[in-house]
Amino acid sequence: MSTEAALARISVLKPWLGEEEARALAEVLASGWITQGAKVKQFEADFSAAQEVPHAVATSSCTTALHLALVVAGIGAGDDVVVPSLAFIATANAVTYVGARPVFCDVDPATGNVTAETIRAALTPDTRAVIVVDQGGVPVDLDPIRELCDRHGITIIEDAACAIGSRYRDRPVGTWADAAVWSFHEGKILTTGEGGMERVMTCIRAAAGARP
Repeated sequence: MSTEAALARISVLKPWLGEEEARALAEVLASGWITQGAKVKQFEADFSAAQEVPHAVATSSCTTALHLALVVAGIGAGDDVVVPSLAFIATANAVTYVGARPVFCDVDPATGNVTAETIRAALTPDTRAVIVVDQGGVPVDLDPIRELCDRHGITIIEDAACAIGSRYRDRPVGTWADAAVWSFHEGKILTTGEGGMERVMTCIRAAAGARP
């Protein structure tokens, strides 16, 4: 590659993988467990410990985790789900998977995140959930959003796909919402090549059961 070409190329990221990752992969292949083996179980335990939550469940992708969170919350046809206007398309796609309608709201221009004010402006009589995204790993300010959603009986799902390692109020992101999901796509901070993770609190089931 010429100097001119190298200077013209601005990479979004470069995977940082080496011998340690190659050995770990070889161990998995040699074990005969390509999916749902001991490594997955250990990863779930280690991840939940790092996130300071009781448990976490590995999924095939963050999109799958979002889909699952909506199903557990009881979201379906006839329901509206507020989503950020600035996010990866999977955030809105997951809403359509359960037959609900994504309603887009504005984001703060400084953080790229939704706020209580932008969510409030997008609420409808059929709003049953809000998906907040930690854009670029910047934690969403959840306290005022929690107050707003609790007042209206709205479930909060946090899309923390890019926010592994980020903290809010001195705790890892994802611990304040009713459910949270993460991504391990090769473009994320922590990668397993693909895959996702979900954490669902008991209260999300109560919220689903309280739907009119």
